[in-house]
Amino acid sequence: MRIALLMLTATLLLGCGGMPKIVMDARKPVKDQTLVRVSVVATNYDDAWDKESVRVRIHQVWLNDSGVPTNKEQVIDQPHNGKSAANRGTIKLKEADGDSTRWVRLTFEIVSGDRPDTENISAGTTVEWKLSSSYAEKDIVLVAVLSRSAKNNYKIDAVWAMNPETGETEQVLPSSYES
Repeated sequence: MRIALLMLTATLLLGCGGMPKIVMDARKPVKDQTLVRVSVVATNYDDAWDKESVRVRIHQVWLNDSGVPTNKEQVIDQPHNGKSAANRGTIKLKEADGDSTRWVRLTFEIVSGDRPDTENISAGTTVEWKLSSSYAEKDIVLVAVLSRSAKNNYKIDAVWAMNPETGETEQVLPSSYES
C-alpha cells in the first residue's frame, strides 16, 4: 500500500513519461489553520460503493481541561465518487481555550446512505495528530484508503497526509496516537 501511495505521489509530482510536470497552486491558509482536501481510494471497488453513497467525514474535536469533549466541528464530508480532493475544509490549530497548538484531535467516519436520518456509520476512529511544519498552516491532501467488508459496511485501512508542494507524506492512520 505504501508503494502504491509513493507511486501516486511520484506520478503527481514528476508526471508520467512524456507528460509535463504538474504545477500545483496550493492556497495559502491563514495563521493557525491547515486547509485539507480528501482523496478517497477504494481497495475493492464495485458498483455498490456508488449505490450506497460512501463518503469520508472528518470532524475536529476540542477537549476541556478534564479531557471531556466540549465542541465538535465538521472539517469535510467527501464522497468517494465525487471530484477527488476538490472540496477544502479547515483544521483549526487552536485549543478549546483559543491558544495556538499543533496537536489536533480528528474523528474519521465512513458514512453511507443518502439521507442523514438513515445514514450508516460503518467505521470511525479518533486520532490525535501533531502537525509538523510540513502540514501546519499548509494546503494538504489526505488520502483515505477504504475497503468494503460486507454490504453497507466499510473500514478505514489507512490515511496518509500529503503536502502537494513538496511530495512529503506521513501516515496519519493507523497511528500510535490513536485513542
